[in-house]
Formats: sequence, C-alpha cells, structure tokens
Amino acid sequence: MQILKIFLYIFFSFITLIGFAQENLQIKRIKLKGESAVFNSMVKESMTLESTSWFKRKILKKDAVLYTKKLYNDDIRRIKQQYQKNGYLNISFENPKLTVNKKQKIKITLFINEGEPVEVSEVSYLVDSVRTIEVTLPPREKRNVILQSQLTISKTFSDEAFFNDQSLIADQFNNIGYPFALINYDLSVDTLLNTAQIKWFIDKGRLVHFGETSVAGNEKVPAKIILKQLAYKPGDIWSNKKLDRTQQHIYNQGMYRVASVKAQLNNNTLDTLPIYIQIKEAPRWTTRFGAGYGREDKFRAFAELQLLGFLTKTGRLNLYGKHSGLEPYNFYLRFSQPSVFWPVNTLSLYPYVRSENEPGYLVRKYGFNISMLQNFSKQLNTSFGYEFEDVYLDTLNNASVDTVFDGESYYKKGGIVLGGIFNMAEPLLDPVQGYTILLNVKTNGLFIERELPFYRILNEYKAYIGLRRGTILALKAKIGILQRTDGNAFIPTDERFFAGGSNSVRGWARSELGPKDESGRPIGGKSLLEGSAEFRFSVSNKLILAMFCDFGNVWSDSFSYNLKEIRYAAGTGIRYKTPIGPIGIDFARPIFDDETKWQIHFSIGHSF
Repeated sequence: MQILKIFLYIFFSFITLIGFAQENLQIKRIKLKGESAVFNSMVKESMTLESTSWFKRKILKKDAVLYTKKLYNDDIRRIKQQYQKNGYLNISFENPKLTVNKKQKIKITLFINEGEPVEVSEVSYLVDSVRTIEVTLPPREKRNVILQSQLTISKTFSDEAFFNDQSLIADQFNNIGYPFALINYDLSVDTLLNTAQIKWFIDKGRLVHFGETSVAGNEKVPAKIILKQLAYKPGDIWSNKKLDRTQQHIYNQGMYRVASVKAQLNNNTLDTLPIYIQIKEAPRWTTRFGAGYGREDKFRAFAELQLLGFLTKTGRLNLYGKHSGLEPYNFYLRFSQPSVFWPVNTLSLYPYVRSENEPGYLVRKYGFNISMLQNFSKQLNTSFGYEFEDVYLDTLNNASVDTVFDGESYYKKGGIVLGGIFNMAEPLLDPVQGYTILLNVKTNGLFIERELPFYRILNEYKAYIGLRRGTILALKAKIGILQRTDGNAFIPTDERFFAGGSNSVRGWARSELGPKDESGRPIGGKSLLEGSAEFRFSVSNKLILAMFCDFGNVWSDSFSYNLKEIRYAAGTGIRYKTPIGPIGIDFARPIFDDETKWQIHFSIGHSF
C-alpha cells in the first residue's frame, strides 16, 4: 500500500512538472477540431494564443506568443462567448492535447463540442398593442421586413442578426413618417428544445412631416440652387430615405467638402421637423498631380487643374495632362454641369488630343465627347453620349497593313457610346464581398455612315467571396464582341481587342495574346474571352498574398470563340495596402503551354 502511494505521488508530481514545463513555451501550431468551417475564423479571432512563424517574427516583426494556462483559459472563455452570441448555448471543451517537440515548441490541439444551435421557432409583430405589421406597413416596407430579416423561422439565432432585424424594423417605420418609433421585444429561449421565440412590440410614436429647410455655410453657391436638390417638400410625410437622397443630390454637385443634412429632433414639436443643411464649400481652384512607374506604362506623370463655378454657379472646368509609355501625351479640357434635368445627372463636354503607343499600333487622335452621366443609386451609374474622333494611324509603326483604311492612314469615327456600372462590391478600393457588372456598348457610323459602321460590346463580371476573415476568392469573367455592319472586314486597330498584361492574362506581356502579323506583332481581334480566379490572403493588416489562375484569348473574327484555343497562366503576388488602394507585384507564367517565360507585373490596385 505504501509503495502504491509513493507511485501515485511520483506520477502526479511528474504530470505537474510537465504542466509547468509547458508554460511559457513558444507556440508552434494551434489545431482546432470539432468546430464548423463557418466558425473557424471566428474562433481564431477570439484567441490570444497563436502560432508564430519565422515570417511573422522576422518580416512582420511580431513578437512570439508564449503559452500559459491563464491565456488558454481566457481564450476558452472568449470562444464560448462568441459561440453563444451565434446561437450555440451548449458549447463545451474537452481537455486540450499539448505536445512539446524537440525544439521546445508546443503544439496545441483544441477539441470543441459545439452542440445543437438555437433555432428560431416563432417571429411575431405587434404594433401599438393592437395591430399587425401586415396592416400597418405599406407593401414596399412590409416586403423589406419579410425579405431582409435575418432571423426567420428555422434560422439559427445570433445576437448580431437580432439587432440588425431590430434596426431594419425601425428603418421601415422611419421611412413612413415615424422617426420616434420604439422597437421593443420579448425573447424567449427554450434550452431543452434549443428554440427561440421572438416577439417584436412596436410603438410607432407620432406621425411627423418635413418642416422648412434652411441652409448655412454657403458662400458662392446660392441657397436656392442647393434647395433644388431636396428630395422632399415641406409638409411631406417624414422619410429618412429622402433625407439620405437629398444629401446624395447635394454632393453630386461637386462643390462641397461637407454637406450635412440633419433634422432637429425636438420632442416638443408636434408634427413637423425642420431641416438644417450645413455646407462647407470646396476651394474654387484646386490642383493635383502625381508620378509613378509601371512595367507596362514605364514612367508616368499627370497633372490636373480644376476650377469650380465656371460659367454657372455649379459648373466645373478640368484641365488634364498625362504622359506615359502607353500614352505619350493625353490632354483634355472638360466642362461638367451637374443637375441639368434632375439632381442626379451630370452633363459632360470635353475635347481632347491623345496619342496611344500600344505594342500593336501607334495612333494620334483628337476629338470630343459629350455625355450625360446618370447616378440612379450608389450602386448603379450609367452614361449616354456621342463621341467623334479624327485618327491618324502611324503605318510605319503598325503591325499589319490591313489596318489602313482604304489605303489611307487617316480616318474618322463617330457614334453613340453607352456605359453602365452596377457595383455591389465593398469596400471600394479593396473589395472583400459582393460583385460588380460593367457594360460598355459603342456604335460607330452615326452621322458619318459612309465610314466604319461597326458596333463594339464589352461585358465584365467581377465577384468577391469572403471565405473567412482575411481570405478572399476573387473571380472575373470578360467577354467582348466587335462586328462591322456593312460586310467590310476592316476594324480600326485602336478599337480591336487585345489580351495579356497586368489586368488581363498575366502569364503574357501586354497585348501578347491573340493574332499576330508575320513579324510577331499583335494585331488584335474581334472576339475576346477572359477569366480569372484569385485567392487573396491577408497575412497582416497591410500585407496581402495572392495566388491566381488566368485564362483567355483573342480571335480574329467576330463570334469566333474557340475554347480549345484558350491559353492559361498561373502565378502569385504580394500587395501592400495604402490609402489609394493596394500596390504590389505579380509573378506569372503560362501553364499547359509551350511558352514558359515568367512575367513580372507592377500594379496599383488589384488586377480586378
């Protein structure tokens, strides 16, 4: 018996020593078992303990995190709170597995038992203690509540979704005249059945109308011009949506640094709320300029001078000049007049003179563009206009003799140009979710039908999928078609499609893909197909690593897409986040191809 006691004493002392020995060791790896893929990033974000690689220590200068029992217990508490906020009330943890390697670094395996989540079994709404939401809300607002609510029957409960739904309900009543609506609730959770019943109790408060609007801070722009941008009239039923739209209209004039549109939320007022617009005007004269270097455009520099209040109180005049390897010179003078017919459109007129020095052609052109820009919403922007150009093609530097029109190197173009962007991706400079659709249509020959009748359509789709925090899958697909409408084969070289380069298939140099002449120079084509898939990994707050695969090609004839001739490329890149977007470098080479040369691309911003 005495021997057994001595053995147990020695055993537990040994275990205790191991526990102490594991304290303050550098963490080699942390492995999670039992957690859903959905919560993988959430768990790691909750943890103080993290593995520290050579890259993090030497390059990112991050201190190694040492394992302690206290840090482990704190992490378990935070992870449990995160799970409970997301509807997993019965989460539990098994004892972790701790392994020390020969280099005295510890490997930690956490075992998580999530349990069954709490699901919503009932959602009800009661307005002013007697009415249902179906009777109270107009069809549009009622549909918003039904379609946009995150917690519906059979959905997993989470704190974030709950409070988002509370704000959603408040917004709908706010937009029909009830800015003081109170959204209360009764939340009942059955821990045995893992169900939640949500009862929303809404007190509308009083019906409110817009009062008079006053403007302050304006000096050069008369108040009456600002007041024309209102999306409401005094006496209209209150709507926060109209207030936001008014602010958008005012900013569309482009004359202000600050345009604050606020209501005087005064409970002593019976049924009207006065509106105050505080303006801070932008300087009348502004300049901006910049310089840089890119592998494709070499040294580049630009300068721009802007004058506000030109010709009209809200007219804008911009003088712009640029030089680069791809554009030896580009000058234009643009006049813009916002709010021509209604608040969210802008009339733009600008003449220009420009030279384009592409691998497949060199042209000098001058012309003008007149267009109407229409902002339907923050997401949807469109343009409609007419463009005319005189083009001189440098035949000595051109890649193919068939680009000369009727034996001459000079031709005219003129026609309608349509454009549209529907952007649901956010944030703007470094998207992590959403999608963008771009459409550009150009018809040539209007008013000068004897020369170059053709149409050109280019459509692009970009999507951004957040797989987990810091890991983004970015996708792109682009298709273009160029067609002469009179049976003639000639299409101006500067209108043709080219592929290859930093914003195209990155395994090839700029314009290197597609048809070439006998000397190997690119001549462009009339059919374009491109696509890309790119994984982006944030290794720190500023640094992004990327792995990508691109594909595409250009074909000589219209509607001549041949999938067997698609060319592929793969590569990797590194980007550094800046206030103007990521800057970085990509390395790519062709795959499944006889060509194996690596390409290097410097860029500002992501390739898509």
